[in-house]
Amino acid sequence: MASFDVVGSREKAVAIVEVPAAARRKAKGIAAEIMRKHKNVRSVLLKSSPRKGVYRTRKLKLVAGGKNTEVLHIEHGMRFLLDPKKVYFSPREATERQRVAAMVQEGEFVMVFFAGVGPLAIAAAKMAKAQRVIGIELNPDAVRYFRKNVKLNKVTNVEVVKGDVKEKARRFYGMCDRVVMPLPEKAAAYLEDAIRCVRPSGVVHLYCFSKDEDIGRVKDTVKSIAAQLKRKVRFGEVQHVLPYAPRVWKCRVDFTVHEKAARKI
Repeated sequence: MASFDVVGSREKAVAIVEVPAAARRKAKGIAAEIMRKHKNVRSVLLKSSPRKGVYRTRKLKLVAGGKNTEVLHIEHGMRFLLDPKKVYFSPREATERQRVAAMVQEGEFVMVFFAGVGPLAIAAAKMAKAQRVIGIELNPDAVRYFRKNVKLNKVTNVEVVKGDVKEKARRFYGMCDRVVMPLPEKAAAYLEDAIRCVRPSGVVHLYCFSKDEDIGRVKDTVKSIAAQLKRKVRFGEVQHVLPYAPRVWKCRVDFTVHEKAARKI
């Protein structure tokens, strides 16, 4: 059975379809049916590889419609210009972006690792009225769109930083009230940077792929890295964001970071 996402607006959208290997010969027919039912869909792209590489993108094959796949996606009153062939963007995570933005307190300094075209960073700035938001992104196409989206949404408190998190996050060590890590495949490798970015007390939102019974291992990793940095953590909720595989979820693990109290002599 084929499944698909629609990215864009009522004026112009792109459908991204996933078809089982055994049914690939039917892809063009599926695409034609999608365009017949959804008049705003101008192009249909077929997923032809998993997400991979440093830019976290997948190969998408045009199976119907026009070659110009750049769209303006509308989400909760915000506008995001993007081309799904060049950047990663999931419309399925709109609710999750709202959840995270709702937790941001007015006046906070928020850091978003792997910021993509800016949906989380802009939501934190526009909806939650964060004082300052930093979004770090490596993909040059995503950075280009991120900068355009900052202007489109008229937010003046968002700084777009191009580069690798390992290098760029150092500028913000000890400055952030909240760090968001929306890269479940590799976010754990950047935990040290996230914890170092947090003030003496702050919040981290870590995303991962995990079975429910394995969340304890994720928490143990967090506690171990925090202990190495002489910090302690207190865990909040574990949010099931989206199903990923049988019994495996994309999860968000929330935790608060504190400084360890000095040992009394």
